Amino acid sequence: MRYIIALYFATLVIWICIRIFRLAQQERVELFSTHTMFLAGFIIFQLTSSILGLGFDLFGDLQPANFRKTPLIFAAMVTIFLILFEWGYKRDWSILARLRRSGADWDGNASGWILLALVMTFFGFLLKVVFVMIPLVGIITSQAATGVLAAAAGCAAWGWSKNFRSAGLASMALVILMTASLIMLYQSFGRRAALGIILGFGWAIYYAYWRVLPKGVMIRWLAIAGIIASLVLTLYTATRTARDAFENRSMGDALRAISEVRLEDMTAGYVAILTGQNSGPLSMWAIETYGRGYPYDFLHQIKFLVAMPIPREFWTGKPDALAKKMVYHGHVRNKGGGNVYNVGPGIIGHTAHDFPWIALPLYAIGLGWMLRMIDERTVWSFHRPFILIPCGAALGQTLALARGETALFVWEIGVAIVSAYIAMRIGGRVVTFLGLMWMTDELPPQDPTMTAEDWGDQYYEGTV
Repeated sequence: MRYIIALYFATLVIWICIRIFRLAQQERVELFSTHTMFLAGFIIFQLTSSILGLGFDLFGDLQPANFRKTPLIFAAMVTIFLILFEWGYKRDWSILARLRRSGADWDGNASGWILLALVMTFFGFLLKVVFVMIPLVGIITSQAATGVLAAAAGCAAWGWSKNFRSAGLASMALVILMTASLIMLYQSFGRRAALGIILGFGWAIYYAYWRVLPKGVMIRWLAIAGIIASLVLTLYTATRTARDAFENRSMGDALRAISEVRLEDMTAGYVAILTGQNSGPLSMWAIETYGRGYPYDFLHQIKFLVAMPIPREFWTGKPDALAKKMVYHGHVRNKGGGNVYNVGPGIIGHTAHDFPWIALPLYAIGLGWMLRMIDERTVWSFHRPFILIPCGAALGQTLALARGETALFVWEIGVAIVSAYIAMRIGGRVVTFLGLMWMTDELPPQDPTMTAEDWGDQYYEGTV
């Protein structure tokens, strides 16, 4: 049975990939969207991790006891989740009408955007390196820095898009990208934040230029960018081991670790990415455990999300993350306690822990609705980079939503997008004061029924 389920998951992976490209071909969902990023994360953290676990015994710290019944239940929950997620995403919610509006906004030449990127990088430095030392506030500023630095990379990419043939602009954009990434490495070596900066850079390039290219050319560029991003992610992963205190590494320590990576480390890092931190098998373990060995915690992720901004110093009974609770419930002691080491429960694991009969449909539809709002605002803001770039400032967290701790990532997505938007507005005023940006005319919103190529032609002809 386990091998049949693994084959079914492989079929689901193929179906998801086909669906992503079909929706993009039909101009219903952009190829590079939060919808695509979430499904890519779902493939890694719930499907390929389960395939490697069931098919090749790569389970990690915890594994299911019953290899007949549990994988079958997990497969049913995965299928229902995907169906409800897609329904929640494609449904025309009434609130979407409020997002379909246009307006005047700032724009500028390449110099203005590069300067704005430098200002944003400085803001990110303050949030990540300086303000992070303030007690209690430091956690929020570190999360905000993730979005601000991703937006800084996006601004640099937007400036480069003004003239892709300029070696000078390319050099400055790439230097800003590397600088933002190095700042993100301070006191941290997390993959999501670092990957989010690269994805924010690619997000801006895609919407500034790539999406109006012929489909074949666009897909070729996206494939090249995807390969580069995957190599960088593999390199990051290869330098991380469970016993390393990577959260306390300095930038120099991180760079030294990267320079010492060997070929076998890269191979192990690539396998670690495909195993998705064993989130699939962990979800299966949660299905077996909660409601039986341990009671359900009704809608724990919603309670955890609401409690997120309250410091634990002020609320001793604040809900704990399931990622840490599972370390104790599963007696995972080989890598430290829950305060040091945590696991990836997977989004299905969260539903199994939070009373699945209600949590599964609620979380699936809720995530579909949330991501549709971001993508809807993006689609109606192609001519407003001060809105469009912040929408792509939390793609690292979006990719990890299926990994769990999902409530934490939902919170970080909100903080990153809002922080990036505010920082861009403040930085935009600085650059406008220097005369390198100006307020554009109020343009009509891009019609979602119009093809990308048609809209691009009209945009550059000045008719929209």
